[in-house]
Amino acid sequence: MEDHLVNEFLEELQRIGRNPLTIEHYRRDLHEYETYLADRAVFSFFVDPALILSYYHDVNARRIGPSAIYSKQHAVFAFYEWLLTAGYLLVNPAPRPAMPSFHRLPLAVPSWETLRDALRRLRCSPHPWLQRDFALIDLAYSCGLRRAELHGANIEDICPDDGTIKVRGKGGKERLVPLGEKAMHDLLYYIYHVRPKLMKGGSTNALFISWQAGGKRMNPYSINAIFRRLRKRLSLDRSFSPHKLRHAFATDLIRNGAAVQDVSKMLGHVKLETTQIYTRLMPTDLKKCHQTFHPRG
Repeated sequence: MEDHLVNEFLEELQRIGRNPLTIEHYRRDLHEYETYLADRAVFSFFVDPALILSYYHDVNARRIGPSAIYSKQHAVFAFYEWLLTAGYLLVNPAPRPAMPSFHRLPLAVPSWETLRDALRRLRCSPHPWLQRDFALIDLAYSCGLRRAELHGANIEDICPDDGTIKVRGKGGKERLVPLGEKAMHDLLYYIYHVRPKLMKGGSTNALFISWQAGGKRMNPYSINAIFRRLRKRLSLDRSFSPHKLRHAFATDLIRNGAAVQDVSKMLGHVKLETTQIYTRLMPTDLKKCHQTFHPRG
């Protein structure tokens, strides 16, 4: 198998600034595709389109969600598209996978009342790692950041004078997200008074660091571990997670009257339609508003 081609492809993704977690997902999915081919005694990526389509069907038959299906198929398509661009192929033999045809809101997102209680308990903790967890959760909710964006955040990304944070999102795209005065104050307290206690003599510009790793950048999967630990410690349900906090951020903004276009920019969505799913939360509120204020309500 031409493993060097996969390595070249992944190096190109790194060169253009794709997120390390995204690159790792491509690596994993392409290894899975390579294993599929090898199980059928095929030891080259240069195959008949029918075999690639057969792999797509195999992925479709698995008990995984539509987003996971698309991710696995798109990794194969993107790899062959790169082979075409790099001159290894004259045509891309991989069919372009279909985007998931629907977007769903999670069944539950944490309410502000639940988050406020959890944040209060963490903020008052004497332990620096719990104070770090407070800063992490507060930033995730205040700015609607993805897990990968929390992991990749650096000290220099914080702009106190402007009240913003620079975020590197999907595809290496950067955006500025407002950070409220209270949230900025608490984040700066973490940076100047809590983070140094976790450094242990280490040297990194990472915003969130691991005390156990000797002051190095927190492993992205450790962020999930933090939420699992806090769910148990604070008696919270599974709606308390990085992704659900992102949903809570968008939900609370739109419920309180923020324009969908503005929320879309803050979330870093490429398409406005992705953000518009949150407007499904509005009909009940709009009906109440109409009944209260309209002469014919």
